[in-house]
Amino acid sequence: MPVDKASRIRAVHAACRAQGIDDAQRRAIQLQITGKASLTDMSLGDIARLLSHLNRGTGKRPANPWAFVFRLPPERRQLAQKLYRLAQRIGALQQPPLDVMPLAYMNQIARRMLGMDKPEFDAVWVGIELADETTLYKIMQAMAVHLQRHAG
Repeated sequence: MPVDKASRIRAVHAACRAQGIDDAQRRAIQLQITGKASLTDMSLGDIARLLSHLNRGTGKRPANPWAFVFRLPPERRQLAQKLYRLAQRIGALQQPPLDVMPLAYMNQIARRMLGMDKPEFDAVWVGIELADETTLYKIMQAMAVHLQRHAG
């Protein structure tokens, strides 16, 4: 079940209510974090950054950003699991070693390797978690190339 924008916007409002943040304060925070005063003008990535900021310091442990892999439909799950394993292998190469590379890092590498790192693609880039089967396959191939380049 893909994440829709309306549910993320509701999550922002809920996080603000939980912390006693009114609309004016929320808009100021939004402007500071994303550069946009309106939630409807934000992309899913902008809303995710805003939610991360709002939930920081609440005592809640942030959710595992890779958890989506195990909730995908079967036709996409296998490719996403391979990507997760590649992220683990790339993480092991880092100094100091990481259990798994952050999803944000993997998204940026995927964008660059697919040629979608230019500002005009911001509106169409959905990220690894929402990519279709064909795009997941291309990302998996790009990550395998990235691993080969950096493993040697």
